Order: sequence, then C-alpha cells, then structure tokens
Amino acid sequence: MSHQTHFPHFGTNAIHAGQEPEQWDMNQVIPPISLSTTYKQAYPGKPKKHDYSRAGNPTRDVLEKCLASLEDGEYCRVFATGMAACMAIANLLKSGDHVVCSDDVYGGTQRYFRKISIPHHGVDVTFADMTDAKVYMKALKSNTKIVWLESPSNPLMKVVDIAATVAAIRSFRTDIVVVVDNTFMSPYFQVTFYETFCFYSLPPLLQDRTLGPRAE
Repeated sequence: MSHQTHFPHFGTNAIHAGQEPEQWDMNQVIPPISLSTTYKQAYPGKPKKHDYSRAGNPTRDVLEKCLASLEDGEYCRVFATGMAACMAIANLLKSGDHVVCSDDVYGGTQRYFRKISIPHHGVDVTFADMTDAKVYMKALKSNTKIVWLESPSNPLMKVVDIAATVAAIRSFRTDIVVVVDNTFMSPYFQVTFYETFCFYSLPPLLQDRTLGPRAE
C-alpha cells in the first residue's frame, strides 16, 4: 500500500500517517477496525478494492501507509510474521539464482536459506561478513540476484555501513536487489536507502514501544 500524506516530523507520521479521516464515509478521526472477512463485489470477480481480508483490508491499509511514511518509502506490505515477509522476498529467487547473505543474519532467516532455499529450491547461498567489503565483493557472482544484510545483526550486533555497501554492490552490477533487515534499529533510528527492500519484525521495536522525542 502506498502512502500519500507525509508530515514533517517522525512522531506525527507514526501517529497520523495513513489515518486521514476523509478516507472513511463518516470521517472517523480514529481509524475503524475492519472485522469483515469478505467484501461486496460489483459482480463476481470484480471487487471495488478488497475481496478477502487475507489479501488486505482497510485496517491493514492504514498500518501499511503509516509504516511506509516512517521509512519515507513508496510502498509497504504487512505480513502475519517477520518470517512471512522474509519468505515473500526470498520468493523472488528461482532455481540457479545466487544470494550473498550476512554470515550472522537472524537465525530464522539463516535456517530458511540453509534448510529450504538451498536443498529444495536450488538457490545458491554464500554467507559472508557484510562488514568487510573485500569479503562480500569477492562473494558476488554473475548470477547474484540478492544481497541480504542485517544491521545491527542479531545477536552479534555487527553494524554495516548500508550506504557504502549498496554503492559497492551497484558498482558490481546495478540490478542486484539489496535486502535490509532493519528490525533492531527501526526507521526511527535508521532509514535505509531507496535501492533496498527493507523489512522488520514488528514486535521487537515497533509494536510495543512508545515513540518519544529524539535526544539532542
């Protein structure tokens, strides 16, 4: 879901982005929670916007617009779990594609690559130290489709210079997709760059935290 309204301050976006009252029939200031499973269609196969809540609903639209605004991004998609988001991105890969992945990436992501992508999907994965340009640049191949990094990493807290890493990868080939797991920092502390896919697991930092003013 794309976002339209962008406020000048992070906290205002976190509270209000995607929640404009004008989008609702009754101009509710607090977005209503949609509990419907299905939605009326003009005729079979032609929904107005949503057809089934699994694929999207107005409540999820609000969250997606809000998160997109925090990242100053164009679009956002919300999934039931962080690993569902991870797998949605990984599904861009086909058999024979190559991935360079942080050697200390989140355990669930690493297990997915090692136990599913490599043996069952025919994807080639190289785990490399993404803090060392010589190491990860050497790992790149002609069939590399994704470079997957996490900064700070979980649990070793390695910090990657994302801007420098993206620039280096682009110098090798411009069509490589850079994926950033930004769960630990969140968009409040670290905004990733437009050349990347950025994803989060919401509970650690976004779901159960109150946003306060930045330290001067």
